[in-house]
Amino acid sequence: MRTLWILTLTLALGPVAAAEDGSNAAPGETTRAWLELQKSNNASWGEPRELPADVAQRIYERYRNSFEHPIPERFDSDSSDPAAR
Repeated sequence: MRTLWILTLTLALGPVAAAEDGSNAAPGETTRAWLELQKSNNASWGEPRELPADVAQRIYERYRNSFEHPIPERFDSDSSDPAAR
């Protein structure tokens, strides 16, 4: 999940992020810096926070309920629209 967050932030910042000297970063420079930080495993995320018990229970129930529906052979473009079913 942390990787997805870093990738999302990287794409959102893109080349418009400011470099340390205040100038705009060259295209791709920000991405390379984020990937280096991820690879080095030096990013400080602070203390991990636990999920409240009720939230964890709801997540687990949603996971268990996901097995009640078969995986379709293919996904049509309208299959995500509940009104189209």
